Amino acid sequence: MKRRHLPVRAKLAALAVLAALAAVLLPAATAAHAAPGPVTVSLTFDDGTADHFTTVKPILDDHGMKATFYVNSGRLGDAGHLTAAQVKQLAAGGQEIGGHTATHARLPDLSPDDQRREICNDRVTLLNLGLSVKNFAYPFGADTAATQGYVADCGYNSARDVGGLVTPGSCSGCPYANAVPPPNPYAVRTNDSVTTSTTLATLQGYVTRAEANGGGWVPIVLHHVCNGCEPTYATTPAILDAFLDWLAARGTAVATVNAVIGGPLRPGVPGPAPTSTLQNASLEASSDGVPTCFQLGGYGTNTYSWTYTTDAHTGSRAERVAVTSYTDGDRKLVTRQDTGACAPAVTAGRSYTLGLWFKGSWPAGAPVKISVALRGTGGAWAYWTSSSAYAPSPSVWQHAVFTTPAVPSGNTAISFGLSLPAVGNATVDDFSLVQT
Repeated sequence: MKRRHLPVRAKLAALAVLAALAAVLLPAATAAHAAPGPVTVSLTFDDGTADHFTTVKPILDDHGMKATFYVNSGRLGDAGHLTAAQVKQLAAGGQEIGGHTATHARLPDLSPDDQRREICNDRVTLLNLGLSVKNFAYPFGADTAATQGYVADCGYNSARDVGGLVTPGSCSGCPYANAVPPPNPYAVRTNDSVTTSTTLATLQGYVTRAEANGGGWVPIVLHHVCNGCEPTYATTPAILDAFLDWLAARGTAVATVNAVIGGPLRPGVPGPAPTSTLQNASLEASSDGVPTCFQLGGYGTNTYSWTYTTDAHTGSRAERVAVTSYTDGDRKLVTRQDTGACAPAVTAGRSYTLGLWFKGSWPAGAPVKISVALRGTGGAWAYWTSSSAYAPSPSVWQHAVFTTPAVPSGNTAISFGLSLPAVGNATVDDFSLVQT
């Protein structure tokens, strides 16, 4: 399998060299020698938010224009995000759907295998919806040369960054547009993301400056389109509508990323299989005081503190949480909710016996329980079920054990921890998971 991908790696290495040369040579050439040239604009919308269907789609339809929507498969159907049916409807109307990772992960922060899972499994999920998914965008514009290789290996034809083109107050000396085709299709440049401070004149300037400096391809990075729904990464329907009016009136070409990049629809490539075991169960390994393969979880309005303590059940380490004021929600140490490097895989239809050791103080009758979440096939995590409540035990370690119902279909991994929904404290150690 690796041998099959070597040509892609070699090609990417060559592209990286070309891109580096372009970054040095193109700004000087455009500033001093480039003649005016035509520009193609791509309207790209990130994150699959609900306003892309309710607000953006009608504006695009009114102008007869097509855009590229980079969506996170793991967020489909979540509150404030597109549903799978809406994504299919966008595609049926000629809009392009691209990948954006399953969970909007900052890819360079992940292990190589988790990067592949985020990129590849996101694309596989979208392909399984019947979508033609050829192009990708890096969440946060964060990538490395290795990440670019993973995108290529997952079957994408291009990947869009954020930044790299001249923007007012940013990237001085950068080119004004991408060449067509770009020197490295897995590092497509853009102006900075459109924000609430981006004016219509700024958007127009991206186009006119590119035209005056040789022309080329100018992808525009947009997120929310709304009035006051987001404080930073948003523009208004009025600005978007006026920008498209302006593009149409002057005859500027507007095209999807696929129309510019081209290339075949390559087969889906699943990411590496996730682990099926519970890692660092005794909490001995850690990074910055957080046990490896665990995360400090919780929600709601409460005041709390965490301690990576030496007061352990076995070994030398455990984790303690103290809640000092409480309105609602909970706090809990849970097994890490990732795409597979840490989260244990589960099989639909099977039950699992979950265990952990605890001691702590909380009000009698407080619903302190083992709380369980599952990861769906798209990569999103959601609460599933919980055990019965446990009584406080201030000084003596107790063993909490819970056997789950059968895992529902469409779920691939499990996470659990002891939920503390009250003023008090809980120390946990020695987690366990066994398929029943």
